[in-house]
Amino acid sequence: MKKVLVVEDDPMVAMINMEYISKISDLEIVGLAVNKEEVFKYLKTEKVDLILMDIFLGGENGLDILKEIRGEGYLTDVIMITSANGSEDIKKALSFGCLDYLIKPFDFERFKCAVKKFYERNAIFNEKKIVQQDLDKLGSTASESTIILPKGLNEKTLKIVIDRIDELDGKDFNIKEICELVEMSNVSTKKYLDYLEKIKYIEEKTIYGNIGRPQCIYKKIDK
Repeated sequence: MKKVLVVEDDPMVAMINMEYISKISDLEIVGLAVNKEEVFKYLKTEKVDLILMDIFLGGENGLDILKEIRGEGYLTDVIMITSANGSEDIKKALSFGCLDYLIKPFDFERFKCAVKKFYERNAIFNEKKIVQQDLDKLGSTASESTIILPKGLNEKTLKIVIDRIDELDGKDFNIKEICELVEMSNVSTKKYLDYLEKIKYIEEKTIYGNIGRPQCIYKKIDK
């Protein structure tokens, strides 16, 4: 069993990450940390094989924690799981020895690709001597794999929905407004919104007016 430390300060996101971990039989959750102090507490007291690290941790930055982990001599594999998609953040994470970088939203199939990469890397380094062919495998990336979405959803359409939501710059929107932007029916659009809400990319809230039925309003989650 490989022991995994989840570093995430959002309880809902942490729950989703741990649910994904629980679906893989060879992974075991060793703990949940929300800051640098707790991360190093686990590293010093537990055998941690893999860390799932968010970048935005309250007043702390996951990249700074990753840098300190390497500075202290820990070679623990780290997969960044975050909504931060800036090129500088990704470049820093990779330069600090990040094994993989998952940008929200992603699904379980993409998560499994990252874990597969973790196991393949470990298998190579368990050998006393490494041949060039195996070493070359470390340069491959799991991001080349196709994302498999729930039945009825399409990756290209999902990207369109996400792009339109991003263009709203954090403003609230209802289903009618997003339907007009993506040029799809209410039923089809609702499926994509439900998926994005499930993976914590957007949040839904109900507004009760004085007259008429309650209205569902959506908003991109600002991490």
